[in-house]
Order: sequence, then structure tokens, then C-alpha cells
Amino acid sequence: MAERIGHGTILAFSSDGGSTWTNVARVDTIGEFSVGETDSIEITTHDTPGNFRQFIAGLADAGELEFSGVWTADATQRSLAGLRGVMRDWRVTLPGGLGTWRALGFLTTLSVNPQREERIEFSCTLKLSGAPTLTW
Repeated sequence: MAERIGHGTILAFSSDGGSTWTNVARVDTIGEFSVGETDSIEITTHDTPGNFRQFIAGLADAGELEFSGVWTADATQRSLAGLRGVMRDWRVTLPGGLGTWRALGFLTTLSVNPQREERIEFSCTLKLSGAPTLTW
């Protein structure tokens, strides 16, 4: 498979469990996404052999996803304000069949940044809940 740039990546949300998706318009930056980060829990004791710390895997946290774009106040962008605190399915589709990431999450922030001589931008942060999936 050929290497690609990220142009054409789509961010979308679903209100019905993934039957239908709404693409968020004019997104130009999507932050890193992953399948989560697992905590490590130290279990070293005074009688642990070998003078090395020992660990077990703890709970995983999906973290957050940040995205931003050009604010045009279209219907999909305006709908983001109503998603603050509301759990939805979110999906990032990479171009060229390179993969799809999907997770549950709710919007924690929506900010609009008007500049006098620049484009008006928006930025959002999603708090992710549960286990994300990454499919190829």
C-alpha cells in the first residue's frame, strides 16, 4: 500500500449507535488517537528477587481526542454545542482505506476563536469512554 498524507480524513459522529453518521464540516486538524493507554501498577515487595521492580497491567484509559477547523457555523458545527456532555459514537476514517478508528465519547469543550485578520477557527475536545477500536 502506498504511503499517504492525511488529507481526506473524515471525523464523524453518530446519534444512533453507528447506523448513520454526520461528518463534521471543515475540520483541518485531528489530534492523535489510539486504542488506549494502560496504567502500570507496581507490585514490588521486600522479598522480590533480582533487585528489579515488578508490575502488572492496570486499567486502560482511552484519553481524549482534540480536533479543530475553520468555523463556518454550518449545521454540523452548530450541532456540536448540543453534544457537550452527551455520549455519542465518534469515528475517524483515514483516506485510502488505511483504517477506521471508533470510540464512545462526549464533548467537553467547544471554543470559537475569531481573529481580526485571520480565519475564524473552532476547537473541540472529546473525553473518550470505554475501549476504542481500530480496524484496517
